[in-house]
Amino acid sequence: MEGQIDPSADALWDSVAYISNTTGVEDRQPRTEEQWQAVRTSAVTLIEATNLLSMAGRHVAATDPPPGLGELSHPEIQQRVTANHDSFVQFARSLQDAGLQALAAIDAKNPQALMDAGGTIDAACEACHVTFWYPNQSRPGN
Repeated sequence: MEGQIDPSADALWDSVAYISNTTGVEDRQPRTEEQWQAVRTSAVTLIEATNLLSMAGRHVAATDPPPGLGELSHPEIQQRVTANHDSFVQFARSLQDAGLQALAAIDAKNPQALMDAGGTIDAACEACHVTFWYPNQSRPGN
């Protein structure tokens, strides 16, 4: 996650944005061929990394830092993933589909579609996280 999924998703999310402040609105999007290629590389990495997530017997983390408030420890997460591997694989496939949506937007050089795909990626990540990482976390609105 930390080596491939997170950096790739972050690069996709950061590639398009409308940022408003006191000096105006920044319309962030890839504009040059090099910028589109860099974002494309992140999308392909994200898509391919989902195959690694889906491998049976793969561990979710090598270390176990203290969990945050409402989060499970890595051994607890691993136990849930092992016990529900088919469900975990479905979440990984949802993330892969979202990555493919981003890749299509990138190939079409469509910043709005890339922003929309970013929302789909976020939803795929969050669905898995609330199932395996912080299922008991209290959030506003719950």
